[in-house]
Amino acid sequence: MAKLKKHTKKSRAQIKKYDVDLNIELKSSQNQLIAFALAIVSAVFALYYVIYAAKANGYFGFPLDDPWIHLTFARNFSEYFSFSFYKNEMVTAGSTSPIYTFLISIAFFVTKNEFILSYIFGILFFAGAVYTFYKLSECDFGKEYIYVIFIVLIFAIDKWLNFISVSGMETTMFIFILIMTAYFYKKRNAVLFAVFLGLIIWTRPDGVAFIAALVFDYMIVLYLSKKDKKIVLFSKRDLARIGIIAGIFVTVYFVMNLMLSGSLLPNTYNAKLTYYNPGHRSRSEFFKNEVWKYFTSGSYLIIMTGFLISALITLKDFFRKIYNPNLLYIGFTVVLILIYYIKLPYAHRFGRYLMPVIPFLILSSGLGIRDIAKILARYFKSKNAAIVIITVILSITAVYSFTDYLDKRKNYADECKYINDRQVAAALWINQNTKESDIIATHDVGAIGYYSGRKLIDVAGLVTPELIDKIHLPDYNKYMMEYLKNQGVSYLVFLQEWYRVSNSNPLFSTAETLPPETMEIYRFEPGKTLILNTETKSRIMYCMDLIARQNFDQAINLLKQGLVNEPNSALIYFIISICHIHKNDLQNAEINLRKSLEIFPEYKYALGQLGLLQKENGNFQEAKALFEKYLKVNPGDVKVQEYLKAVNDSLQKK
Repeated sequence: MAKLKKHTKKSRAQIKKYDVDLNIELKSSQNQLIAFALAIVSAVFALYYVIYAAKANGYFGFPLDDPWIHLTFARNFSEYFSFSFYKNEMVTAGSTSPIYTFLISIAFFVTKNEFILSYIFGILFFAGAVYTFYKLSECDFGKEYIYVIFIVLIFAIDKWLNFISVSGMETTMFIFILIMTAYFYKKRNAVLFAVFLGLIIWTRPDGVAFIAALVFDYMIVLYLSKKDKKIVLFSKRDLARIGIIAGIFVTVYFVMNLMLSGSLLPNTYNAKLTYYNPGHRSRSEFFKNEVWKYFTSGSYLIIMTGFLISALITLKDFFRKIYNPNLLYIGFTVVLILIYYIKLPYAHRFGRYLMPVIPFLILSSGLGIRDIAKILARYFKSKNAAIVIITVILSITAVYSFTDYLDKRKNYADECKYINDRQVAAALWINQNTKESDIIATHDVGAIGYYSGRKLIDVAGLVTPELIDKIHLPDYNKYMMEYLKNQGVSYLVFLQEWYRVSNSNPLFSTAETLPPETMEIYRFEPGKTLILNTETKSRIMYCMDLIARQNFDQAINLLKQGLVNEPNSALIYFIISICHIHKNDLQNAEINLRKSLEIFPEYKYALGQLGLLQKENGNFQEAKALFEKYLKVNPGDVKVQEYLKAVNDSLQKK
């Protein structure tokens, strides 16, 4: 027995000898200086995106339409003290993040520039998140400041977090609150933990994933504390405080939503759950493309590798009944992805809904890399070799992250232009070309709501909640048209990919100048304007792809099947005619163009195309009439003016 004890002591001594110990003694002032420096670095990096995009585009912008939803609610709250989407009307719980909206409403008293205040909030919360992330990393790494600095630097230059920090969204505030909650949880500061715990739900409803992870983590802590007396717990008094304080925050949040919209959660939650229903989106594709592919591209591949190592070590510790600080981070990551996988298999543009897990992926990955390095040190019996391995891995990750960051700046500028050329341009057209009393129907209520100055009907339900339950009805288009008629809607503002309009000429369109998504504005004339059903809209989109691949016969057959559901669509007959033109079957092309014009005599595209056919056939008189009718609808078309002149010249020669 004595020999066994002696051997055990010797083995432990050898293990300790080869432990990778990167502890560094730093003064408190030095530590604070490093944390502040990293926070400033993040602010500078985020600001650079704004400067780069403004220089490239010539204006400020957002890469998403959603920021203007917050801004519209905030502006109305500051001006009318009403949580409404149009002046002091349309009072509704249409903001996913009411606390962010309230903060912006206060800032409106300082500046009315929507971009400056949005950028400031996004960058400040990002910098605050970086500073707090440094403090949270200290909790897990202790005095191993080399790890801490590398990990926080990778967080500060992350491509997507810099991108989203200047996108006008609440994401960086959400991340800041999550990190603060984790920090005070680990410090067992009951009051501040309770405050930030309560703020989570005010920031985003999916914050419930972090709350679930916290509950699970603390249950494990309670269980393990029976054997490990070093584990620090909240006292019973602390738990009571946490319950009361966080409970007040959550209760007020639910009461506010009930008063505004009659539901516990915001309209946006129910609307998006309905529109992106799992029955209409592939869960497997969500996991493959929006989770796995997203988190294994670029520098994330190294981070994900470290995270998986960390997860395996945490699982091993779990079975050995050893508490691992990674449990909270891994739990949150898994639960958040699982919630979206089950309820809403959609990460939104740029993976925005899953971005809150990024700091925890990075921290957990760093812990995994450190732990595997210690194992390697023991295996190779060399501290220096392990230190070199760690330094190389973290350095490569940091360099790779910086490269990703630089690559993403152009993407940010391009996306800002993309939104400006569609949503903002449409909003300004509405503002300049319609009456203040006109009511607009759209599915993108952000920029259009903010800049148009008009009352909106949101056919996607975010700020018109009574439509939410109807969105996935097979005949929602019919219900919608009747609803818009009863509401006195004057104009439609739709992306073709969302809703397709027939039997009406677009007053504004990006079809010829800004593919792929096409924003269009139509005059809504009940009984004449036709909004196609979802199945027909999807069929047309698929057929346009077939036409691009020159599969004209297949497209014609599918479009003819579409006429069964929508027999009075001038658009479908027109697209069929285009297929026949490509096949050089001009006779059938003319037949379908004339059918299109029977349904909608002022259809400019059919008028122009039939005019060209008649011109080529030498029927100049009819071509002239068709071109003249076209120009009454679209007088600024220079090309058709030239066609008309050529036809008139031909008639004069006769």
